[in-house]
Order: sequence, then C-alpha cells, then structure tokens
Amino acid sequence: MSQCIAQYVFKPNPGADMSKVMEQVKVAAGIWKRHGADVSFWTVTAGEIGNLVFACRFDSFAAYGKCYDAVTADPAFLVWSAASTASGLTSWVRSNMARAIALD
Repeated sequence: MSQCIAQYVFKPNPGADMSKVMEQVKVAAGIWKRHGADVSFWTVTAGEIGNLVFACRFDSFAAYGKCYDAVTADPAFLVWSAASTASGLTSWVRSNMARAIALD
C-alpha cells in the first residue's frame, strides 16, 4: 500500500483576521483527525508566498477514501464548511492528491 496526502491550498483574503483563520483551521483539523487523518498545517515561504496548506496524510488511498466519506457525512463538517465559506476570510487556491511511489 502506498501512502497518500491530500493538500488543500488557500490564501487569506486582504485584511483577514488571522486569529479567526486559525480558529477555522483548528476546527477543520479536529474533524479530519476524528475520522483518521494525520493533519498538518503549513505556510508557504517560497514560490507562492502567503498561501497556506492544510494537509491530511493517510497510510493508503483506501484509508483516505474511508476518512473522506466520514468527514463529508459529518454534520460538524457541514456546519464548518458553511461558516468558513460565509466568513469571507480565505480564498481557495487549489487542492492536490498525491500518492507515494516506492523507490525500492
């Protein structure tokens, strides 16, 4: 089985209160972790400076699918998603799904 990682890249909108952005990220992290994701949060410091990356790592693509299905069915995620969108604090840039390639 190969590991995989889902990355959600976004940027704060001009004038966004970063403490509120961080609150939203922490809520999202709790939801993903509850369903099995290994969550990390990154700031881009070269290239697209200022972008933020919410990353979820999994031991397999199957584990990702199981977690994703659970997250998107979770009422807390639906509430978070609506509130996050309505807040106007951030803008989506892109999402990536990467699977590890064994080198041995």
